[in-house]
Amino acid sequence: MYARVERDQPIPAVPKWGIKKWISLPGEQRPLILCEYAHAMGNSLGNFADYWQAFREYPRLQGGFIWDWADQAIRKTFADGSVGWAYGGDFGDKPNDRQFCMNGLVFPDRTPHPSLVEAKHAQQYFQFTLLSTSPLRVRIISEYLFRPTDNEVLRWQVQAAGEPLYHGDLTLALPPEGSDEITLLDSLILPEGARAVWLTLEVTQPQATAWSEAEHRVAWQQFPLPAPLALPAPTVSAGAPDLIVSDEVWQIRAGSQCWTIDRRTGLLSRWSVGGQEQLLTPLRDQFIRAPLDNDIGVSEVERIDPNAWVERWRSAGLYDLEAHCVQCDAQRLANETLVDCRWHYLRGEEVVIVSHWRMHFTADGTLRLAVDGERAETLPPLPRVGLHFQVADQQAPVSWLGLGPHENYPTGGAAPASPAGSSRWRR
Repeated sequence: MYARVERDQPIPAVPKWGIKKWISLPGEQRPLILCEYAHAMGNSLGNFADYWQAFREYPRLQGGFIWDWADQAIRKTFADGSVGWAYGGDFGDKPNDRQFCMNGLVFPDRTPHPSLVEAKHAQQYFQFTLLSTSPLRVRIISEYLFRPTDNEVLRWQVQAAGEPLYHGDLTLALPPEGSDEITLLDSLILPEGARAVWLTLEVTQPQATAWSEAEHRVAWQQFPLPAPLALPAPTVSAGAPDLIVSDEVWQIRAGSQCWTIDRRTGLLSRWSVGGQEQLLTPLRDQFIRAPLDNDIGVSEVERIDPNAWVERWRSAGLYDLEAHCVQCDAQRLANETLVDCRWHYLRGEEVVIVSHWRMHFTADGTLRLAVDGERAETLPPLPRVGLHFQVADQQAPVSWLGLGPHENYPTGGAAPASPAGSSRWRR
């Protein structure tokens, strides 16, 4: 559909070169503007940063027009009393084009999709380069074409496992399209055992502008920093949690916490703290998810595209796999109680997925779960590899160390490509 960054599309009716190749063809001197690109339907907008890397690398690649800014839907009260956004078919209209124009960076009420954060990060007016780690030096480039940085402050922080170690801020004084090399620390000294060390850079505007409030963040970037190599410090063992064995279950107790594993199914079916149940449903493997717009492709109710991902998953039997627990062992070791379970997922008589769980319980009430899996070559790429369960207290906050705070995908590339930040988050 749209011209790609690197890949040619030799479609007979409308062939398209990759834009880097297109702009570099012999004798080609014209500017190239994408009249439509970065289709934002569903949770798409993937590879958006690749386009903007190309725009910066080739001056005659002059950008493009995202399709689309806002989801085009109407607020409606449905038969069950719920209120939501309605579009094709929700008003009884036939034929209709389903959710085709629900493809914006913002919802109909202009609240942002996570993809808006992706776009903002790729299009930000400041670019950063990590020059060295000790001394800790960075280069910052302003892409303002006409004005100096007269209302911009650079704030930086070094953190390990989400905890701040160093921080600072300085006023930026860059001319239009100017740059500067800045020393943040003369020597970066990290504590022994530091892990997940990141440098976070933010450019904020202390004063309000015609379009933003004071302290608005206009640009940000993160760089991973090398953690010091060190042997783990010896620890005094607190022993292992108690393991209570019956014919039906393994039960592990540590202080006020109690976990129950069904020996027949291998599932962690109950978890209580101080007598209060924490789970509504057991922990299970999850290999499927609701299909996205791009998974459905051009399929319609009456006309199914067999090449669409959702149809490939369905025809491969992913929605109908049967789980069989083939191993469920438990043992109390010196420093932990270990439960080792293995499942076969069957499509008919064929084992197509093997899942191996290792649940490590320690005396301080920690459960560390490691899951390994194997997929048969006869299956297409899995739509999801993860876990599924429901907690009893739906209002309890969740904290995690990783990318956030908004919904995101791991980039698979260098950290600076990710608009999400690595830190300790709480929601």
